Amino acid sequence: MASGIHVQFELRGVTGCPASSLSKDVAVESVTVDQGGTAESAVVGEVTVEHDGERVNVDAAEAVFEDGSQSVYRYTHDEDCPCSRVPSHGCPIRGLRADGGCLRLTFITPDLDTLRAIASDLESCCADVTVRRLVRTGAGEDGPALLVADRNAFTDRQYEVLKTAHEMGYFDSPKSAKSGAVADELGVSVSTFVEHLSVAQTKLFDQIISN
Repeated sequence: MASGIHVQFELRGVTGCPASSLSKDVAVESVTVDQGGTAESAVVGEVTVEHDGERVNVDAAEAVFEDGSQSVYRYTHDEDCPCSRVPSHGCPIRGLRADGGCLRLTFITPDLDTLRAIASDLESCCADVTVRRLVRTGAGEDGPALLVADRNAFTDRQYEVLKTAHEMGYFDSPKSAKSGAVADELGVSVSTFVEHLSVAQTKLFDQIISN
């Protein structure tokens, strides 16, 4: 039986990705990545953006198609782009969304060692790497097995912050709740919420990329 791990990361503070940069200014409908990219060859992408009849200026990208409401731009990812780094580990990108400068990236890795290597690689070119979902093959009749975190690694407050943020849609793209709303629900200041959430996410991520 296959033993792969289906991974979804959310990346913020991304460098070197035209799709991420473009999504800060316009609505990105879709992003397509060439699945043939490797460590030795460039990864080519196409991004479709919506506009109101006005041409969008995109650095390092070439317009290859336009109509009244959409434009398609083709570009080559540089070495700092996550869309180049993930395929270099032998894992083609299966899904990619760009919204507000944030990338949500999906791929399948053969094992935890490869996952840790990819996570460490992405941390070097992104300000924030958040695990959205990890599913491992081989749970039997009940379906795929989720990779779960050690609850004991978190204080009660850290877990409450992480759980509340998730339930309110803070991690959704676009967000269903902003930091102020989650902080109010928890009865803390925004700065306290952000501090607790940062520590909790770091602990969650450490369980995946360490050891």
